[in-house]
Amino acid sequence: MNIAPHIVANGNWLSMEKYMELALFDEQGGYYNNNIADIGVRGDFSTSATISDLLARRLVAQWKQACAACCRLLPFLEIGGGNGDLAMGIARSLSFFDRLRVRYLMVDKSRTLRDFQKMAGGTFVRVYATVEEALKYAKGRAFIFSNELPDAFPARQFVFQGGEWLELGLSVVVGRITRVATRQPLPNSSVFASWAQEGQIVEVHESYHAWYAGWQRLWRCGSLVTIDYGELVDTLYHRRPHGSLRGYKAHQMLSVEELPALTGRCDITADVNFSDLIQLAKECPGDVVQYMSQRDFLKELARPDHPGDQHLIAVPGAGDHFNVLIQHRFEL
Repeated sequence: MNIAPHIVANGNWLSMEKYMELALFDEQGGYYNNNIADIGVRGDFSTSATISDLLARRLVAQWKQACAACCRLLPFLEIGGGNGDLAMGIARSLSFFDRLRVRYLMVDKSRTLRDFQKMAGGTFVRVYATVEEALKYAKGRAFIFSNELPDAFPARQFVFQGGEWLELGLSVVVGRITRVATRQPLPNSSVFASWAQEGQIVEVHESYHAWYAGWQRLWRCGSLVTIDYGELVDTLYHRRPHGSLRGYKAHQMLSVEELPALTGRCDITADVNFSDLIQLAKECPGDVVQYMSQRDFLKELARPDHPGDQHLIAVPGAGDHFNVLIQHRFEL
């Protein structure tokens, strides 16, 4: 995709959030709708589900706890199911009887990935384009989970410059695409008070915050498990003066400066500010919130002789770079 005409048409300044939305989800040239071939060894990036079935087994255990707390059999509701590896791992981890009686719902914005999921899941899964559709089918009661979801939402990017926060976006300057800072209204985020240091660049997943708030009223009972790379706000940008926005192509990391030339042909991501996500969860009256490292979430079921399991709980490594937020909701 040639991003320059989009920048010019937008007054020669396109926020990084709008850039990511076009680069990832545009119907004609977006990465997730046109150019993603696979996830794992043959794709541009891997997830925990492509490395080991440990996450699947742990989610089944968490699902059983949620069913007991809600006094009913809850459907699984996976958001951002990728190529279906996690769904198939969960299916294999369920007992034969549970596999027959439980519903598995998958939600994905990407048309291409929904096609992957339908083929991989067969009759075991029902695939939806929105969480609202899936929750209506489930009558508001579900065990909801995601692995590496918030990081894929378009993020706004800001720089602290001259004693104030300015928003970064793309402009065409003398024929070259470059980032330019302008004054824009700031979103609600814990990051601005914590990282007001000259030259520091930060990201805010405001689009995820809005998406999350949009379907909360439809969710009546169950658990929401969010697994992703990121940290609490106080340590999120330690030794990261240039922020965390980056791309991936064939498992190689790309800098922000390399992204415009590869628009629509690579994944784009930014680390998650879990302090913001915890605050969103705590604003839901009556919900119980837990936060932990991926190591603490998985270690009880990790096999000592399995390289994939040990990779997922390694510290330093995936065990502390990934974190887990669990939100429990009980029907009144």
